[in-house]
Amino acid sequence: MFNSFYRKLALALLLCFFVTGIVLIILVERLSRNYQDEVEQKLHQDLAEHVIQENNALQQGRINAETLESTFHSMMILGPSFEFYVLDPQGQVKIFSAAPGKVVRNQVSLEPLQQFLHKPVRLPIRGDDPRSEGRQKIFSVAPIQNQGQINGYLYIIIGSEVSEGVADLLRNSHIAKLGYSGLAVSLGFALTVTLLLFALLTRPLRQLALDMQRFRSQGFSRDTLPLSHWKEDSGDEIQNLGATFNALANELQSQYQKVKSTDELRREMIAYVSHDLRTPLASLLGYLETWQLKYGQQGPSEGGALIQVAVNNGHRIRQLIEQLFELAHLDGDNVPLNKEIFAIAELACDVAQSMQLEATQKGVQLTISPLNPALQVIADMPKIERVITNLIDNAMRHSHEGGHIEVLFSNVSKGMLVEVKDHGDGIPADEIDHIFDAHFRGKQSHLDKKGNSGLGLAITRRILALHGSEIAVRSTPGRETVFSFTLPIP
Repeated sequence: MFNSFYRKLALALLLCFFVTGIVLIILVERLSRNYQDEVEQKLHQDLAEHVIQENNALQQGRINAETLESTFHSMMILGPSFEFYVLDPQGQVKIFSAAPGKVVRNQVSLEPLQQFLHKPVRLPIRGDDPRSEGRQKIFSVAPIQNQGQINGYLYIIIGSEVSEGVADLLRNSHIAKLGYSGLAVSLGFALTVTLLLFALLTRPLRQLALDMQRFRSQGFSRDTLPLSHWKEDSGDEIQNLGATFNALANELQSQYQKVKSTDELRREMIAYVSHDLRTPLASLLGYLETWQLKYGQQGPSEGGALIQVAVNNGHRIRQLIEQLFELAHLDGDNVPLNKEIFAIAELACDVAQSMQLEATQKGVQLTISPLNPALQVIADMPKIERVITNLIDNAMRHSHEGGHIEVLFSNVSKGMLVEVKDHGDGIPADEIDHIFDAHFRGKQSHLDKKGNSGLGLAITRRILALHGSEIAVRSTPGRETVFSFTLPIP
């Protein structure tokens, strides 16, 4: 019943108003009584002293029970709201104006009386009521003296049982009930208005909860977004929270689509790679089976040729598997980079020397320009070596006999620009945007006698991305192709 935030808030508010109403009634009742007692006691503060001055016997310090009872009886007829008592110096009740049997307390504490006689500033002061065991009332008191000696006290209770009955009657009157009803109506109206305000204030929270439930139930389906419109630049915290949730939902949707697309690309890549693996593996098995069938029948040269082809296909399989592991490693979130300062031209020269034999066999010239050891960059040297190797290998596969591959370096505003240029087949314009995809196969891929998987450029782009650099390519079909990237300099 009280699961929603608004219902809990309404219940808490109702309890607060209920408790506040009770406290206010009690407080008003108590303050009203205290105020009434204070006014009454101030008005009759000197009443006992005036009575003593008007009575010759009391003024002379004589305490005569018959005379005083008659006097008290006459005073009570004129003022029924007063009760008269004569106390001895120890507070014992000696004479009183009440009917027989009404007085139940024969001893009155003198402490409030002494406090009153010192003319206190703060009233009301309440003393013991002889008609009750535990009740206290406001009073007026004056000492009865004879030649400077205190013979007793005239103790006047202000507010007799008759006056209290009248006061209770007034408190239960129509006016009092009307006042309490007015207080109840005012509290009820304030509660209603507050609940309406809370309903308006919590409406965005309810809408946000509905959006979250909808997003939770429908997930990343396209029907989920957009959710409710939330103002991003609003000063309302709930509006900002809703806008933040919308942004989060959109980001999650985008990330989900990216993951979904990446998963589809991985599946495509696995399919292509499976095909690439199947071809050299079938060739490897075929040549091994041929060698096995003809073992002992063929000459050394023929058997060596079969074994060599099988070995070459084994190398191709191993290279492809290594590239797959390398690409999977680079796609991880925790790829360490050990950056250092090194001479980029010398590194490129080392790579060119390691590939010089293959270039010579193909009739391709490799040059590094300028071959200046002062050209330094800040990067992970083994990974940049892998980048340059991949780019030179890619250029060599698309170069013809007598071709020329250049590795060029130049200082630019962003750092060191590295370019790998070849004068080979070039790349068709419709393939340039796809050559870095791991699963992409160009139109001329069937001409690659090495059966290259095409993963080298994907690995290259990923390594450079880890360095905060992007690889660019420009190509003129039939003339030249240039791959370029930039590295920071010290």
